Amino acid sequence: MTILTRVVNRMLGYHSSRDFARHRGSEVLLLHDSGFFSNCSVLLMSLARAQQHPAKIDVSRSFTHFTDEGKAFRWEDFFSPPNPLTDGQQSDWQKSRVAKRLPHHSTYRWLDFRTTNQILQTYFQLSDAVHARAEEIKETHLPVPLDEIAVVCLRGTDKSTEVRQSSVDRYVSRAQRIMKKQKNLRVWVQTDQVQIRDLLLSRIGPRAFALDVLPVTANSSVIHKSENLHSRFDFTTNLLATTWLMSQAHTVITYTGNVGYWIALLRGHTGRLHQLR
Repeated sequence: MTILTRVVNRMLGYHSSRDFARHRGSEVLLLHDSGFFSNCSVLLMSLARAQQHPAKIDVSRSFTHFTDEGKAFRWEDFFSPPNPLTDGQQSDWQKSRVAKRLPHHSTYRWLDFRTTNQILQTYFQLSDAVHARAEEIKETHLPVPLDEIAVVCLRGTDKSTEVRQSSVDRYVSRAQRIMKKQKNLRVWVQTDQVQIRDLLLSRIGPRAFALDVLPVTANSSVIHKSENLHSRFDFTTNLLATTWLMSQAHTVITYTGNVGYWIALLRGHTGRLHQLR
């Protein structure tokens, strides 16, 4: 791989020819089965590749880590179904780099938001239940309105096996610099590892806070594979609602990975979004 190729990959995303989904007429069948937002990332690419806008998303072979025993994962529990008027419409999304590259480990300010915003508006609108849960979290857990919050979101557990992560010091330094300029901002620390959470809260100081909505772990095992989740349905609802809330904050400091990528996508732009690599 040439230096130029590596630079382009880090800026625009990684070229992929893999088939993550099967297109059957007006339906797309998702075949990828990993983390929640990893599944969403490859589905986004697959939707962009479709020659015609699908009217139905089949996730019966995916999201198995987010399904309670004896129950099926239902897309409509978390996202509104596509508008029936999309069925059969010719797609020009396949001409964009969204259909060719996976940008979850790329530089988010170079995302093709013109295309991703259209796809999200069509296929990734939050369900009423997730919106209701987001409102509940906002009213009962956040100490101040979203426009007075700077989010610090980073992944612990096994994320370093996928992409090199920035040090905690860089998150603290960036948060302190923003806090110095924006005296009214509180800092919402969101991570999946208790050691990182406690360290950030201690280093950032009394303006920082964390929520108890999502579970944390003290080891390197990913949360969604844990056998200790009481309800995977509730966990998934909280994960999506929390990610959407983070995307709406005044300022976001986030890591490079699928959750960071989806914070940027749900935000719809990278204004006041600081991506650490």
